[in-house]
Amino acid sequence: MSSSQRLTQILLLLNVVVVSISLWSFLNAADGGVSRVKLVEEKSFAPPDTPSSIDEPSPTIAVDSITSGGIGTTNSNGFYFVQPRQGERSFYEIAKKTGTDKVTAPMRLPDCLKNDASCTRPGCVRQECRPWGHHYDTIYQQRMGPYSRDDTDPFQFLEIGFYNGAGYDTYREFLPNGECHSIEIACIEKGPRSEGKWPWGNFAEKNKRYQQYLDEDRLHCGDGSDVNYLDEVWRNSMKRPDAPPLKIVVDDGAHLAPHMAQTVFFWFPKIEPRGILIVEDIQPISEANEFRTQFLPQIMKDLHYCGDPKQLPDDLCFPTLFPLLASIHCEMHICIFERNDTPSKELSLAESKMPPNALDMSKCKSMLSGNWQRQNR
Repeated sequence: MSSSQRLTQILLLLNVVVVSISLWSFLNAADGGVSRVKLVEEKSFAPPDTPSSIDEPSPTIAVDSITSGGIGTTNSNGFYFVQPRQGERSFYEIAKKTGTDKVTAPMRLPDCLKNDASCTRPGCVRQECRPWGHHYDTIYQQRMGPYSRDDTDPFQFLEIGFYNGAGYDTYREFLPNGECHSIEIACIEKGPRSEGKWPWGNFAEKNKRYQQYLDEDRLHCGDGSDVNYLDEVWRNSMKRPDAPPLKIVVDDGAHLAPHMAQTVFFWFPKIEPRGILIVEDIQPISEANEFRTQFLPQIMKDLHYCGDPKQLPDDLCFPTLFPLLASIHCEMHICIFERNDTPSKELSLAESKMPPNALDMSKCKSMLSGNWQRQNR
């Protein structure tokens, strides 16, 4: 072999070594880069007070289970967080500051899983049900986020159930262009309930802005399930010539099924096109269970109603709601009912009351067992 050939082989060998070293360095750096991106991504998506896999790995979900995509990210504890879109405020951050229970579940779950006895509802098969509070920020960010922008047109917002005002304060800050109203029974005159008064203390006055909200005619003291009182609030305080359109109603009151259903029947027709009505606390508890098991199946059926004469008879369960309903979107313990493009309607007080079948689907013919069985023709 000539000296020139030997030199060529040496150079080729050296080139292979250099390429191998470069490739190893690149892959090592890339792997570190991916890990750093994953950690930074989790830090940016997971709320600050929510334990992340970087500082304290979840006892049930591995670090590598963090997923991202769509409009949010699932953190290492299994909670999905929605990123505010450009120009939107963060419902989670504001709610965490005000102390409302609408967002406390992700913060409380890790400790709850370590000690089941410390959970509010120990032993639940669905672990998200165990801690105190909820994880409503995902649905609120998705559906109310556009209303949180500074360039949103003025609108009206109504909350049923002020309590101590933590939720209301959240809405006031989250919805800067909203004229925010709230109804609370605890601030009526103190006295026996049999006399139409309230004997269990005024929770609302604990809010530092209690008197301000009363003076602004934004906090209304009365029974949020009484259609006569609701009509009074609507006509005297909200349906003003200079009032912006009603776009959002939230029921977070007594968590009693009849009250929840009454909110839908009274307020849904009054909401302007493409506005939303939200009902919280649809959990399987005795007080609210009929709303989940009786009301929701009926309105869901009506959502898909066609009235096709060529098909089997299909009666509407809620004829006053059906013509106005565009969609229903639910997450755990919360549902949103969206208005379609039909103009808002002023129903009579009789039409605004909850019908007999609202919490008893056996009174709606098309919900009866066997009604949809095909008959011989």
